[in-house]
Amino acid sequence: MMLDVVAISKNFDGVAAVSDVSFAVQSGEIVALIGPNGAGKTTCFNIVTGYIKPSAGRVFLDGTEVTGRPPHVMARLGVVRTFQKTSIFKNLSVFENVLVGHHLQGTTSIWRTFLPGKTERESERQLGESAHAIVELVGLGHRMDTDAASLSCGELRLLEVAIALGAKPRLLLLDEPAAGLNTQEAVQLAGVLRRLLGTNIQALLMVEHNMSMVMSVSHRIVVMNCGKKLAEGPPEQIRAHPQVIEAYLGKAA
Repeated sequence: MMLDVVAISKNFDGVAAVSDVSFAVQSGEIVALIGPNGAGKTTCFNIVTGYIKPSAGRVFLDGTEVTGRPPHVMARLGVVRTFQKTSIFKNLSVFENVLVGHHLQGTTSIWRTFLPGKTERESERQLGESAHAIVELVGLGHRMDTDAASLSCGELRLLEVAIALGAKPRLLLLDEPAAGLNTQEAVQLAGVLRRLLGTNIQALLMVEHNMSMVMSVSHRIVVMNCGKKLAEGPPEQIRAHPQVIEAYLGKAA
């Protein structure tokens, strides 16, 4: 099991945001974490990636406990996440943004930055090639030298994924990657996510409200409601689950 989340809970000032939630992500999977607003999805993300510590429960990566390890440590272990708000440098080009995302891969000292040798120049060349390949992978090759400020909403979301890929994650966590996208843009993003599993990315875990995209790309879906896990299973099972329907549409539905 690549990621194993065991009975995690989180209380904020006595209020339970997440209560006894368990789920796992296997290598080769795209797993979606869904539920109404306030269900505790982002809190689970924050616990897994070390932005907050759980009040109870444990997190394992490749069988090793990583509960509470800070984000920079998790990133070096190959666990990288995006955020609901697109984080980019608008005054930089698409290529330059993705190159910045490679900062974890750089090993050059401050001294060598000003006086680069053969090793540093070779490292710089390799990082540039990697950034170029990632931009092509997410479908932004034709916008390689375009300032990020000029991109559409859909292109910005793709760029955000590309920047995260620069950190060379094995497990990529995406927080509402389709937020604000139209149908065509969401379909394009879904295609990119499928392609990622054929690269260094071993698995994807995403929080998403776009049910069409969730159903089309997910191998398994974990449903949360009021801080608890409501259901888990493949898309066809979740689609017909009566408690899931009730949580989204109400008892009358």
